[in-house]
Amino acid sequence: MVLHLLGKKSWNVYNTANVERVRRDEAEAQAREEAKEQRMQDEDAARRIAILRGEPVAPLLPDAATSGDLDARGDAKARRNRDENHDGAPRERKRRKVYGEDDTDREIRFAREDAEAGQRAKTALVKKEVDDAPLIDHAGHLQLIPAPDEKAIRKAGKSDPAEAEKAQKRKREEDQVTMRFSNAAGFKNGMGKPWYASNKLAGVEECGASKTVVLTEVNEKDVWGNEDPRRKDRERSRITSGDPFAAMKHAQRQLKQSSFDKERWQRERMAELEELKSTEGTRCAMFDKIEVSGQELTREYD
Repeated sequence: MVLHLLGKKSWNVYNTANVERVRRDEAEAQAREEAKEQRMQDEDAARRIAILRGEPVAPLLPDAATSGDLDARGDAKARRNRDENHDGAPRERKRRKVYGEDDTDREIRFAREDAEAGQRAKTALVKKEVDDAPLIDHAGHLQLIPAPDEKAIRKAGKSDPAEAEKAQKRKREEDQVTMRFSNAAGFKNGMGKPWYASNKLAGVEECGASKTVVLTEVNEKDVWGNEDPRRKDRERSRITSGDPFAAMKHAQRQLKQSSFDKERWQRERMAELEELKSTEGTRCAMFDKIEVSGQELTREYD
């Protein structure tokens, strides 16, 4: 016989009492958070109004210590005393069950204490920047945005000639190695004729069935001004080797040549078969004639 004892245990999370307790604790925690948030918003609004009116603002007061805070303070104090009295690595204090609570209540209390301790540590580590700039200027006008410092502006406006020259030199060096979109339209080179319209190799074309590339505007001199009659040949071979369209045409020609060679091989093979068949037929006819002649000679001899 199976004993259903799980539902009888006080630590079973699916018990009706435990489920109701968790829901009640969550509702109470949410209500406390909402009340705390509303109180903070009211205090913040009151401080803003006091600042805008020019009234003295009282410093922010710390929140009232809760039971969780007191427990956390007690834990920290006990841990600090233990670390002072004993050498070695500090050990975490063993948290015990409070009188009258079950395992579920204890785990919920431990989780709440851990969450509150983490929130306090996060609040202590986060540094809040406080802007102490006055909202009222010397004339008594309200300024939410501080006016720029005129001295700093004048100091920034007086640039050192040496620094300006260095900046221009650095910009010229960057322009030599940097490609910008404005260069596509001929920036600093005139807007009438962009770079892609002044290509010296624009006269490249293919001539008839020979598929040779003609270079009409290639200078026959090298960079030093000496005569270089084979420069056109080198340019033609370079363009042909680096042209993907030419590579595609070359592959197409190879494919056509391969198909043509295959068809020619098939025709030659068929011709050889026909010739072999005709040779075999002639040989068979000769054997038949020899056999007939032999039979006739045999009859005559008989």
